Amino acid sequence: MTRSHVERLGEFREILVATRREGVRNVHHTRDAMRASGFQIGDSDGSSYGAQLQLLQEQIEAVDRAIEDEKRLALTIESASQPRRPAKPRIVKAT
Repeated sequence: MTRSHVERLGEFREILVATRREGVRNVHHTRDAMRASGFQIGDSDGSSYGAQLQLLQEQIEAVDRAIEDEKRLALTIESASQPRRPAKPRIVKAT
């Protein structure tokens, strides 16, 4: 079975979300390991990941928009391919 554009975009979105989650997990893991080793951890330590996180989130949102666009396109193509019923003639009464 051929996968649709929406399915492929959905799979790509899953990859991006998994990457985002792994990055956040790594930041927390590193901070916890540093604390356990006696390092003083500031509130901003790990915040350098923020730029990468922002880029990933923008990509995820772009994929979300692409999915919605593909769904709209599929509906347009589907409705265009359906045969149109001929219009019923209007009966106009003479006055």
